[in-house]
Amino acid sequence: MKYLIITSLYTSIIVVTTTQSELLPILFSTAGILLLYWLLSHSLAMRKEIAFLKEENQYFMDSFRNIRTPITLLHTPLKSTYSNNCPDIIKKDLSLAIRNIDCLNDHLTRLMDLKQIATHSKRMNITEHELGNFLKNKISSLKDHAANRHIKLEIQTEFKYASVWIDQSKISPVIEKFIKNIIDHTEYSKKVIIHASLCNKYWKIKVSYTGNENLMKCYKCSGKHLIKQKTESKYYFAKSALCKKLTEICNGEILINNSCHTITLRFPVKPSYENVSERSLVHIEKNIEEEKIDALFHKSSQKRNSSRPVVIMVDSNEEFRSYLETCLSEEYIVRGFENGADALGYIKGEHPDLVICDTVLNGMGGDELSSRLKTSKETSIIPVILYGSHIDADQRSKREASLADTFMHTPFHVEDLKIEISVLIRNSRLLRKAFLHKVFGEHFLQVQPVEIIKEATEGAKNSLINEVKDYILERIENEDLTIDAIASHLRMSRTKFYNRWKTLTGEAPTVFIEAIRMEKAHELLESGKYPVGTIPEMIGLKDVKNFRNRYKEYFGITPKESIKKK
Repeated sequence: MKYLIITSLYTSIIVVTTTQSELLPILFSTAGILLLYWLLSHSLAMRKEIAFLKEENQYFMDSFRNIRTPITLLHTPLKSTYSNNCPDIIKKDLSLAIRNIDCLNDHLTRLMDLKQIATHSKRMNITEHELGNFLKNKISSLKDHAANRHIKLEIQTEFKYASVWIDQSKISPVIEKFIKNIIDHTEYSKKVIIHASLCNKYWKIKVSYTGNENLMKCYKCSGKHLIKQKTESKYYFAKSALCKKLTEICNGEILINNSCHTITLRFPVKPSYENVSERSLVHIEKNIEEEKIDALFHKSSQKRNSSRPVVIMVDSNEEFRSYLETCLSEEYIVRGFENGADALGYIKGEHPDLVICDTVLNGMGGDELSSRLKTSKETSIIPVILYGSHIDADQRSKREASLADTFMHTPFHVEDLKIEISVLIRNSRLLRKAFLHKVFGEHFLQVQPVEIIKEATEGAKNSLINEVKDYILERIENEDLTIDAIASHLRMSRTKFYNRWKTLTGEAPTVFIEAIRMEKAHELLESGKYPVGTIPEMIGLKDVKNFRNRYKEYFGITPKESIKKK
């Protein structure tokens, strides 16, 4: 067809020069029709070819996805056998097999990511990642590629912990291509150091090069210079249309500084996209139903002054604990502790929505803390996330003994932790609601007001207050009347009595003792039987001046004015 059109055009030109002018329109029309026919047929053929290639790629990717199940069936028993007691010779072979299966699984994951890119090229799945851990994993995956050229690959970071928001499936191919270009164009047996840094708006990885022309051929200049540094220009991938497209989608930039001989790959820390899939946040609404659930499961409704759930973070590593607190603080109210004993006391008094803790803590371990919470009838309903190193030899026994709801291996992605927190808190609220529906009926939470729940505890509350009041009045002349003595009389520990009293009255017990003393003094003064000077000793206050000041502070008038008023 192509040759036919060319022949037709040449024939038309020859005929034009040898025939009369009347034939010109007919000849040109014929040539145009033939050209249009060729273009249409070529376009249809291209469409069929593209559709065939898409179907072929889809079949290829689906086939690899189907391989994952048999790979898992191989990997699981091999790893189980390796963990059990077996000869060292067999262990060596099993280790080799497991390592290669893991490698194959990584390649399958990349293929699945590629399929995701092909299916949803403009859809961004932004998740939060710890930058140092993310980059170290990328460098580790490329060390075999570097080893083929006897190149030592290292990464240096200018930060301890840092969060970035990225679409891992789209940004990973760009980073891998960037580093592979450097490895492939570095001399044998050399050392490549990748510098990672972070500022307010951007994070970047930078590599020095010594005028390597072959490396420069991997990139093309976009013709744009940075305003502040004219020596630094923007480039893009020259030999990879996919990486060029992904870089643009992720708002990335390749910057080459010819004077400093550096090449930099830069991305925004927290980009803003239109097509972003967002994770729903957990909010506990302030309504009668939620207040009842809190009140019936040991958490007073007055304590929840925010719709954000309360999360306890326990880790002896202050830097890592502070990093996680910062990551979670936008969605949750986070309370941090460095040892298990302090956290346990707080949890029993406040009843948070979830607890996160490391297995290794100062003093009480995280597995012991989790076990105590889960075996106590007061705190067993609180979800617990335990995390620890996958190389810990006692990991399995700690996991079993802890009774934790979820166990995560470090290092983990922050986004994975957030998902676990969200799921556990939601499930906990649903379980509590389902339990109350089962016991009291489906309309219990909607119909019965909060006041009825308060009335159910009013009798116990008044009984305790009256008992404490009687005890204070019997020993009101005792100047050394303490909270310890009251707690001992009630057969409670000082902490338990203090927390229970604070929950019932909203005030410390010392405030109540002071109120009883002052009210008794007022009663004695109004009787008119006792002079002002004798009243302090009768209520356990030896100093008259101190008594006068405290009386005036409580009633707003002096003792003498109280007598005159009578």
